[in-house]
Amino acid sequence: MTDFSAPEPPHARRPATAGQRGRRGRLTDLLAAAAVVAVMALLSWILAGAPGTNGIDDAAITRSYSENIANGHGFVYNIGGERVEGATSFLWTLILAVPYLGGGNPETAILLVAAGFTVAAVWFGLRIARRAGGGPGSPEGTAAAALSALALCGLPSFFIWSVWSMMEIALWTALILLLLDRLSQLAEGAAPPHMDLPLLLAAAALPLTRPEGIAVAAGLGLLAIVLRPAAWRPAGLAVVAAITGFAALTLGRMAYFGFPFPNTYYAKVSADRLQNVLDGAKYFISFLTGQPFAEVLVPAWLLLAAVSIIGLIRRPAPGQRTRVLAAAAVFGILFSYVMLGGDHFALWRFYQPVMPILALPLVLGGLALLRALQPVRRATAVGLGLAALLVWSAVNAIAYRQERFRIAREFTLSARGEVFGTYMNGFSPRPSMGVAAAGGIALTYGGELRDLMGLNWVEMAHANPIKTGLRNHASFDADTFWKHPPDLLPRFHKPGCQRHNWTEAVPASGTGVKQLFLQPRFRAEYTPVVLEMDGGACTNAFAANSWLAQVESSRIVPAGWDAVTLTGGK
Repeated sequence: MTDFSAPEPPHARRPATAGQRGRRGRLTDLLAAAAVVAVMALLSWILAGAPGTNGIDDAAITRSYSENIANGHGFVYNIGGERVEGATSFLWTLILAVPYLGGGNPETAILLVAAGFTVAAVWFGLRIARRAGGGPGSPEGTAAAALSALALCGLPSFFIWSVWSMMEIALWTALILLLLDRLSQLAEGAAPPHMDLPLLLAAAALPLTRPEGIAVAAGLGLLAIVLRPAAWRPAGLAVVAAITGFAALTLGRMAYFGFPFPNTYYAKVSADRLQNVLDGAKYFISFLTGQPFAEVLVPAWLLLAAVSIIGLIRRPAPGQRTRVLAAAAVFGILFSYVMLGGDHFALWRFYQPVMPILALPLVLGGLALLRALQPVRRATAVGLGLAALLVWSAVNAIAYRQERFRIAREFTLSARGEVFGTYMNGFSPRPSMGVAAAGGIALTYGGELRDLMGLNWVEMAHANPIKTGLRNHASFDADTFWKHPPDLLPRFHKPGCQRHNWTEAVPASGTGVKQLFLQPRFRAEYTPVVLEMDGGACTNAFAANSWLAQVESSRIVPAGWDAVTLTGGK
């Protein structure tokens, strides 16, 4: 008789259930995500030349709003000034207000929040890769997740933007990939639930994070229903949540600001739709030609989507619906910003949300190739994989390193603004200042600032619906300037100081702030001055004669227009 009470021998241990394998995979992916972010956040910062920990100037604009909200002044750029939404991400602005509630310098807390969202984004990306590879419990899914984590180690641009810039990139990416993760789980699962709470939260939060979030959430939700009609209820509820969140925020904006979109939209996006598309196409082409391997990856995503769709029609298999959803997310992000015109920042800021899954077609293609070449010795496969990873990482790192000066300029711009704002607090009366770099200075200066680029000035943003000039910085209007002429136009955003041989390059096109330098009225009412600062530093500026008559300071050295040479150029 068999003794059923006897313990099982070690070799008879029961295999892990699907639920256990899933939990183990989720934990493994989370640990891998944390490790990748820790390593790559440091490496991206070092490769960029250690640009600072203060974030970029555009992030400082958002922080100035967050600080004003935390201090009870409302959603304003100038304390006591007009209500204006000069921060594109409503939700990120509110999140950053929390660190300001405690007082003191919130930079460390903000970086930790950004790092946390980045870990979440990478984690969701690895979960998507695991599911696209064949499922959480399959060896192929495990290999896809592992290779995707290694591939991310070759994309330092994502980490400088997501962790260090202090922009909403980390939150935006995490929400997009959470939405994609939950939708792919619904599409691949056996019995979709009636409701998916994380999916609802992601769908509702995306329009609060960026206006185009409504298109991302609704588009992917509807596609999930097409791919898996049985998931119509939870996916449909997600679409409803996205529409509800967008409608609520739009109504709130109309009531509080008087406009349905952030002021940044009116300052940056031209009413000339054709020009937007042309600018956006240039942006996309620059990505194809400038981002290493993009010319291979974009066609690879097209091929992956086509093969997966054909497979779904002929013989459905695990992972195919996830691949189609991921491809839709990638191309949706890429071409949304073709329509919106792109931007001027280094390393394609708008395309960073696709980076955690960018290499997925190459990962899946590599695994398929290994299966096709079986039997292959394990050592040979590992060697080929390491060689490919080395080439991928090295080429990306070199390209990233070459961009370090453009990256550092954004951080330096914010830092210079903070220093100059503190310096100007020492003058009495404090001048109203017209600024082109409106972020860092807003964190320290106690007087009135007028954003000449229109991001934080409603009238300037709306003055010229058709934008001509530098992308995202083409809203300056001379007539609006003269309605509210500031006391001082400092040039702190320019590196160095010109005590002698002061030159200003004035474009022949006659657009932008520099067109003022040619106007007789400006030359009559403003005087070129040199502002002497501590440590032998100085800043060039143009001061209104009316303000100069009120202030007495040896730190202001009039230079006169004879000392300024205007040249052609940009």
